[in-house]
Amino acid sequence: MSDQEHPATRIPSFCTQCRSRCGCVAVVDDGRLTAIEPDPTHPTGAKLCPKGRAAPELVYHPDRLTTPLRRTAPKGAADPGWQPISWDAALDEIAERMAGIKAQHGAEQVAFSVTTPSGSHLQDSIAWIERLIRAYGSPNTIYATEICNWHKDFATRFTFGHDIGTPDFAHTDCILLWGNNPAVTWLARVAEIQGAVKRGARMVVVDPRPTAFAKQADCWLQVRPGTDQALALGIANLLIAAGSFNAAFMREWTNAPLLVRADTGRFLRQSDVQAGGSDQVLYGLGDADRLVPYDAARGVWLADPAQIALTGAAQLQTLAGEVACHTAFELYARVAAEWPPERVVEHTGADEAALRQAAALIGGAKTVAYFAWNGIGQSATATQTDRALTLLYSLTGSVGAQGGNVPGGAASFGDISGADLMPASQRAKALGLKERPLGPGLNGWVTARDVYRAVLQGDPYPVRMLVSFGTNLLASQPDTALARQAFEHLEFHVHADFFLNPTAAYADIVLPAATSWEREGLRAGFDTSLASLKRVQLRQAVIAPRGEARSDTDIVLGLAARLGMQAQFFNGSTDAGHDTVLAPAGLSVANLRQHPEGVEVPGGVALKAYAKLVDGVPKGFATPSRRVEIYAETLFNHGIAPLPVLEVADLPAPPPGYPLRLGAAKVLAFCHSQHRNLASLRKLMPDPQAEIALETARARGIANGDWIRIRTGTGSAVARARVSRDLAEGTVCAQYGWWIEGVAGTPYDREHPLAANLNQVIDTSRDDPVSGSIPLRASWCEIERLAVQGR
Repeated sequence: MSDQEHPATRIPSFCTQCRSRCGCVAVVDDGRLTAIEPDPTHPTGAKLCPKGRAAPELVYHPDRLTTPLRRTAPKGAADPGWQPISWDAALDEIAERMAGIKAQHGAEQVAFSVTTPSGSHLQDSIAWIERLIRAYGSPNTIYATEICNWHKDFATRFTFGHDIGTPDFAHTDCILLWGNNPAVTWLARVAEIQGAVKRGARMVVVDPRPTAFAKQADCWLQVRPGTDQALALGIANLLIAAGSFNAAFMREWTNAPLLVRADTGRFLRQSDVQAGGSDQVLYGLGDADRLVPYDAARGVWLADPAQIALTGAAQLQTLAGEVACHTAFELYARVAAEWPPERVVEHTGADEAALRQAAALIGGAKTVAYFAWNGIGQSATATQTDRALTLLYSLTGSVGAQGGNVPGGAASFGDISGADLMPASQRAKALGLKERPLGPGLNGWVTARDVYRAVLQGDPYPVRMLVSFGTNLLASQPDTALARQAFEHLEFHVHADFFLNPTAAYADIVLPAATSWEREGLRAGFDTSLASLKRVQLRQAVIAPRGEARSDTDIVLGLAARLGMQAQFFNGSTDAGHDTVLAPAGLSVANLRQHPEGVEVPGGVALKAYAKLVDGVPKGFATPSRRVEIYAETLFNHGIAPLPVLEVADLPAPPPGYPLRLGAAKVLAFCHSQHRNLASLRKLMPDPQAEIALETARARGIANGDWIRIRTGTGSAVARARVSRDLAEGTVCAQYGWWIEGVAGTPYDREHPLAANLNQVIDTSRDDPVSGSIPLRASWCEIERLAVQGR
């Protein structure tokens, strides 16, 4: 029969190959996925990147895992001796190990690891996996959030009480991209930005690299890796000095006017000045040093906020005697003033004219929408860098406004991730939580190095088992040598994935995971834009799983049943779980199955939700003061600076012998450590690359395309030189995630498959005191041309 008698089936879908989640059409011919095409009717479907188009190549790759495997050789052996086993045998053994360790030692001695739900197929299953972890009782999941999303999603809460929000680029007057390059990481967002620029929006880009957006920007601030905090404070200083900020917003909707005691560092309270006074009543400063009360419990000023001073200081009488007090804004302005333009230029490398232009563009715009992610989240000062940026953004008054960054979704949805299933006493056992009590450990998200130490040293208790869903810790995390030791010492290790990677090679049991094209997946809102947040879609399984592969959700349900937790997992029904998510929005699985292209929820994301009246008073922000927190007393109470104070000593300094700044960046062809085994993508970038400033390369006899070695005091990695005229001198920008070997005879071949692993060079001895982040993009190195060049 002809093709016309059996035309290919075209199924509405969305891609999960990266963060963009582009709407698409899956083309299936005779049960085989043959193509992925854009879906311009979908709010994120205007284009597809090479990763999305490579979906059939991923699905049918000859190295796909298609059956569960059990190790028969000792760990560390060159050949693990994999033997196929049945799913029942695999799940029975895994559940037996988990149950036994929990009964004898406690659930905390089983750690879990998950790959990024932002940039992988795991995004459809992450809530189910988290539910398993929490119902089982482990407070220890290696999420890598401290070097990924934690700062934009959680550190921002020290300021706003919510995450970074969705930037409303479609309506903004000024776009601020800070260390973020959507052209290679979030394709669906590019069209909105380009449309805004065409409409007349101005654009400021902060990036060490000459990205396409940097070159297109009205103002490009070429900052040195690791110096973003100084730059943010410097721009804030210019805005404050010129009065180019939204004073009304700062006065009415932030805690900037509140008085801070110089002796204690805490807000002045009614209980400080009045016997029997309330700790919830704070004060601002009115005329003639008159105290103006603010009810923090209700979030209201007990006087007209227009009469309250933003800046100022006073000597005030308290029950303990006279005390000097300053407004929070006064203290912030002083911190920013420590970074005048000449000092910012000296330490960041930014051009002074560009610095002043950026301040003028940001300060002169009616609204500003910004986005930042890994670019500021991968340093030992990541939390305070985020604080400096969020405080700078607060000066614009754009928080929650049209054309600004708007938190929340277009509808309410249920949460099945099981946050309520783990008792507080168990959550308190999270590794590293004692050292970082405000960090990711509060949610059971721990660092890989804390798990490695627990495995090897039993501190504060042993970790005996690791259950991994799609991770490759040897390539995506530093401390590679420590990781190998830990993997060899684990009593039991389980790994679910599409392929055998270097981390999976240490597992006792490997499970074949189904791709997103082989299973259903629910997306309750696409967070590219305010418009796309309205789209809800239940992606169909467009083809049957390869071999015996199963979805991560099915793996979770199989383990839950064997661990006696079936009732907590909707009796094994994914439909019931999805309906729980959808019910608050008035939707159901049955409804979505009738509309595979997705549906639009009515209404939209609420603008300026903080001003909505609830019981007669504004809703405010989810912070202790119910205002945007310029001065974060929560941080102060835990020994962390309440303002983003930056000393020169806090900036990364070059150790002897390593004079070059080392950063890292993603590329369009790959996402994290994925996709390098796909031939079509590898053609786009056959080898790992390191961008090098022109004179930096010349001084070392390095030409474009040469193989080089990147060295630090911790380790080394190889890459091909990509000499750049536009990269700041003294800078090297490399790529992480390489583990698929190159051509034989090169420095990166089958005999040296991790030779290009950039994370081998990262020193983790200094980390962020709040989050535990490490300087993946703010290190120092030296480079040298390799004598043996290969092809």
